[in-house]
This record gives sequence, structure tokens and C-alpha cells, in this order.
Amino acid sequence: MELFKKAVGIMTKNNFITATPKSKVSDIALTMISGEVSGIPVVDKDKKVIGVVTEFDIIRAVKQGKDIKNITTEDIMSKNPITVNEDTPVSDITNILETKNIIRVLVVDKSGKLVGIVSRRDILKGVTEIEGAPQIWW
Repeated sequence: MELFKKAVGIMTKNNFITATPKSKVSDIALTMISGEVSGIPVVDKDKKVIGVVTEFDIIRAVKQGKDIKNITTEDIMSKNPITVNEDTPVSDITNILETKNIIRVLVVDKSGKLVGIVSRRDILKGVTEIEGAPQIWW
């Protein structure tokens, strides 16, 4: 039960998609559509978080007249995204998502390496009994 009160207990650990700074935005857009995700972390060669590309970043680029087939994630990514660590309480994450009006936070280790993602959906899963998981009570 205590585990589900922290990021480590509810985060998506292995089943997430990442991009590199040189990923083509058109490929990212197709990945978002097919993977039903609204944002993708951008990591460097050491898997350290350097940004995130969201649906809004792509829409903003199109609105500015950019051709998504000719730009890369580093051209449009939001730099220095909000991150948390594995021990961050779910209540703190909920506050971040609400006050910043964002869908996800990236979970990093002490070196800044991406180890997981906590989305609003992960929190919803945590507060309901899915597959016998205990509910989060904070």
C-alpha cells in the first residue's frame, strides 16, 4: 500500500516511447497517433531528459508554418520539462499536474536519466482497484 503513494508505485516503467533531439517531427506525430500518446520525452544518448514534445508543440509548429517533415524534435520540444523522482509522493504529483495544467511528469533518477512517466491516467489507475492493486489514499 505504501508503494502506491509514491511515483515508483504507479509510474509507467518500461512501456513508454522516447525520442532523440534529431527525431523527425512527422515520425513523432505518427507515433503519437498510433500509440495513443499525447507527449513523448526527448532524451540524449545517455537517456537523460532534455525535453518533451507534445501534441501542442506540433500543432504550434504547424500554425507557425513549419513543415513537420523537415523539422526535428529539438526545433520544437519544450526544454527543461517538469520532472520528479521515484520517491515523489503521488499527492505532490497530482498538485503539479493540476497547477501546471499538464498531462504527465517524467520520472528521473539522480543523474537525470529517464526511469518512468506518471500520467493522469496512471494516477486514475492507482486510485481504483485494477488487477487487485490497492487504492491510493493520501
